[in-house]
Amino acid sequence: MTSQNINISPKNISGKCDLKCSYNFNYPESNSTAKNNGVMINLTPDNSSIPPVTYNTEKYIVSNIIITCPSLHIFNNSNVAAEIFIQHVPVKGGQNLNVAIPIISSSESSTASNLITQIIQSVSTNAPRNGETTNLNITGFTLQNIVPAKPFFSYTDTNNENWIVFPMKDAIPLNSSTLTTLGQIIKPYPLPMTGGELFFNSNGPNSNKSSSEIYISCNPTGSSVETTEVVYDTNMVTPIDFNSIWNNPTFKLIIQILIACSLFIVMFYVLNMIYSFLINGSVKSQITSPDKS
Repeated sequence: MTSQNINISPKNISGKCDLKCSYNFNYPESNSTAKNNGVMINLTPDNSSIPPVTYNTEKYIVSNIIITCPSLHIFNNSNVAAEIFIQHVPVKGGQNLNVAIPIISSSESSTASNLITQIIQSVSTNAPRNGETTNLNITGFTLQNIVPAKPFFSYTDTNNENWIVFPMKDAIPLNSSTLTTLGQIIKPYPLPMTGGELFFNSNGPNSNKSSSEIYISCNPTGSSVETTEVVYDTNMVTPIDFNSIWNNPTFKLIIQILIACSLFIVMFYVLNMIYSFLINGSVKSQITSPDKS
């Protein structure tokens, strides 16, 4: 695998990665401690009792959240204003998973913008110098409101760590004043971001929440049609969801047909009884009342 500085751009996609790059998350609300490391803001979140991330059936927990200014990745041939990284470690051991989201200068705003602005303002006020720390008391802080539910790029770096990087069009907007403040409390950190081929997952996160049932492992290529292994979880007991069955349109149609058939049979039986009674009654009448002529 050749290594080079990764340029996150649609022009550099080597192939699709819709199956092997399966990223599902359910990040909880958490409190964090923020540290000014001089070249980055480092957030240490509370440990979650339930791993919030599944990547290719492997469970991960969040170890660190990092904000740099400017970005470490190159997007469409140039760095952007800033970047946020979410570092995950596997529960059962293995390679780390890193998620990166670009941050751009914009007058627009979002929930993610508000959360990151509060982080920067808190560090600027309470930990503006290298080595200082502060407790973040941000109501409702969760990565669920920061990570986009959009298609993403994927690659493996020179340390064999997995990377998910969101494109520029899904970047988090921050106003120029906030970005100026960020640039005043941390310095640029020109760390090379090297790796192999760049792949693209067009489905985005949380597109396969039932991935624990069946996992199809693939080696992504331009055609993305190859499969090498299918693993079934034989120890899993799937509960029967009667509510879903009852609300299923096909099931309702079958029930309606059965009811209609039952009513038809009952009506046929009743009409047949009435007809038999009338016929028998007529015959008996003829027997008991012979023609006297």
